[in-house]
Amino acid sequence: MHKKLNNNNVADGLYYAWYTLRLEVRTRSIPLLRCSLAGRVSSPLVFSHFQSVFRPAVRYLQSVNILRACQQPILRRNMDFYINVPPPVHYLDVTEAFKSLSNTEKDYVFSCTQASWIGGLIGLIQTSPESAGIFLFVSRFFHLENVNSFVEKATKNNFSDEEITHILSYFASVLGNFGNYLSFGDTKFIPAINVDRVTEFLSLSSEFSNSETGLKALWKEIAPAMYSLNPRRLRLGFGPTEITSYYSEDCIRSDAELVQKYLESIKTEAYNTRLFKSSNSNSKVYSIRFASAEKKIQPAHFDALPLGTSLQLEYGDYCELMKLLVDCSLDAKSHSLNKIESEMWDHYAQSFCTGSLDAHKDASRLWVKDKGPVVENYIGFIETYRDPLGVRAEFESFVAVVNRSMSSKFQRLVDNAVELLSHLPWPSTYEKDRFLQPDFTSLDVVTFATSGIPVGINIPNYDDVRQVDGFKNVSLGNVLSARFKDPKSEFIREEDKKLYVDHAESSFELQVGLHELLGHGSGKLFQRSGDGTLNFDTNSTKDIISGGPICSWYEPGETYDSKFSSLSSAIEECRAECVGIYLCNLPLVLEQFNLNTNCSTDSVPDVVYVNWLSMVRSGVTSMEFYSPAENASDIGSWRQAHCCARYAILRVLIEADNSLVRVDEIVGDDGAPDLTIFLDRQKLLTVGRPAIGEFLRKIQYYKSTANAKDGCAFFQHYCQLLPEHIKLRQIVINRKKPRPIFVQPGLRKTPHGVELISYPTTYPGVIQSFVDRYSDLPLGQKAIEALETIWRRELPYFKNIPL
Repeated sequence: MHKKLNNNNVADGLYYAWYTLRLEVRTRSIPLLRCSLAGRVSSPLVFSHFQSVFRPAVRYLQSVNILRACQQPILRRNMDFYINVPPPVHYLDVTEAFKSLSNTEKDYVFSCTQASWIGGLIGLIQTSPESAGIFLFVSRFFHLENVNSFVEKATKNNFSDEEITHILSYFASVLGNFGNYLSFGDTKFIPAINVDRVTEFLSLSSEFSNSETGLKALWKEIAPAMYSLNPRRLRLGFGPTEITSYYSEDCIRSDAELVQKYLESIKTEAYNTRLFKSSNSNSKVYSIRFASAEKKIQPAHFDALPLGTSLQLEYGDYCELMKLLVDCSLDAKSHSLNKIESEMWDHYAQSFCTGSLDAHKDASRLWVKDKGPVVENYIGFIETYRDPLGVRAEFESFVAVVNRSMSSKFQRLVDNAVELLSHLPWPSTYEKDRFLQPDFTSLDVVTFATSGIPVGINIPNYDDVRQVDGFKNVSLGNVLSARFKDPKSEFIREEDKKLYVDHAESSFELQVGLHELLGHGSGKLFQRSGDGTLNFDTNSTKDIISGGPICSWYEPGETYDSKFSSLSSAIEECRAECVGIYLCNLPLVLEQFNLNTNCSTDSVPDVVYVNWLSMVRSGVTSMEFYSPAENASDIGSWRQAHCCARYAILRVLIEADNSLVRVDEIVGDDGAPDLTIFLDRQKLLTVGRPAIGEFLRKIQYYKSTANAKDGCAFFQHYCQLLPEHIKLRQIVINRKKPRPIFVQPGLRKTPHGVELISYPTTYPGVIQSFVDRYSDLPLGQKAIEALETIWRRELPYFKNIPL
């Protein structure tokens, strides 16, 4: 593979250094690369010639600035992270809740779970061009090789524990994130071990080289994209600088915005669509792809299209998986526990068959009406966080069992919601005409097929359903408890740490309740209907900024997401987070959670202080997900909506009084730079709360009135990192800890009924759970075959993205 080296030959040394550097740049993080160059970390490519040849060659390259130059094009933009750091693994324990179910209820859970995991495979296609291929390889390889047995074989063949951990943690992370981009941050991750060494690991299997299995060919097919650190492949977003499979490789933001105007003109939302563009020297065709089992193409007319450009509606995206989803929906219907659920699954089946979003909205309306079920399930194209335009949604689904004892406190919050809404900093005219009392339940998750499992949900997201029919709030109890078994306390002062750890879980539960019910659940959208009538009284409803009449609203076909576009998620998450900290000190709120109600101005309850402190800490740790501008003429960007929201709150508090919040740089116990957060407890209610109230009032105003131009400009001011925070951001990155991935239980039908299968909280446990999952589900193997068909059909649309 390498030419024979002469220790005295500088040319050979330069060649070796250059060749090694190219591979090290593509397979190691910058700290590891630097260590490797310094001779402190071994590399599979650095053999006995290192001391005599490689080091002098690197010194020469450094002296003539070649080394620095060759690093810059790739590494300058990769400082955040791209190496997979082995994450902790948490188990979603649902044992007791599942035991409480009847056999009929367990059968329904099984049917819903099958629909969830089969539909969840769509998320792989939505993430990146190679995600499905990696998933297929892992599934196929470990279907043929038992994970634990193969680890033993690797150990006997001189693979270190560290090497095995790097390989298995990468595969587990791909499964846990439903792709090779982090669900929280949308940043690519690659194995922390050289591709040649991974190939050696895989080659220990006789099945790997067996041409009948196709494993070796598949590995060669996916490895280049899997390891690629080409700048365009580092983050999810629009081309030509980033990558997304919601759009074909040549689609840019202006294409998406143009087509969005068409969708608004026909009063159609984009949740279950993707956009592909094909062009030649004479013409350009936009294809709006609708997810459906049925396939058809309809030409569309839009006057705003440039000359030589046409538009078509193409039904049949993910058609092979959508057909299976229709079958799953009908199976779930046959096991449903009541009439509403039966009708709901009928509408799901219709939506998945035809691509009708209206049918999915009808299913969602029925779901909202299904009050207090034993088993909760929601499925479809739901959250728009990962679409760079913020209008297309990721497919996800959950199945969960209601925890009735935990749900009682949330129901008490619902019972007092109308009173609590009156404490928000806007007039009643900016609130819905009638608060539609929702379900608010604590659920223990059995299944959550998604790229990232949340701790709380407020759905459905359709504005027209929420305004008229209402919504449901969900707190995911076993997700919450799993996350707080070991609360993170980085950057918390020593004098606050015990208090913080003691109250972290209860304060977070409090914040989730307020965030979901009164954050996402509050506020009115001013709208004009198709017949020209407005849904608000023009005499009593005033502009709360100018005091004059309301001058803007949502026109037919417009939604909050379409108006506020890529900032819609961040602004809405910020609004909900602000509601949580703004209301958390009210005695009426604390009473519902059986918490201390002493809320005098000179005494802030511990749980309230910790809730605010946790929000400030989140604002600091969120800096990791900010990408600074590379040129003076550019502005930075955020890779995660929640992080953008929390940093904006931090900025609001700092601007209110720079003595209220301080983020100080210190020297950590390890001698490296560290941070510590100071929050003035005495000023929370006198300075912090009024500042958040005024900020929240303006956000609600912009959202209600559809004033996206001024609203986005207002919000972006608080999104930009302060100059001093750019430096602190690097400390945050250096101190970051990976987010956990979850190993979820499996379900298996036996002659005695449906059994719950648990797995260890290890990387082999995560991998084995996925392998078993698609083996145990009746339609599982068909779904894997469908995934491969779709993936291979998609590849030509991304073939020109450089590796």
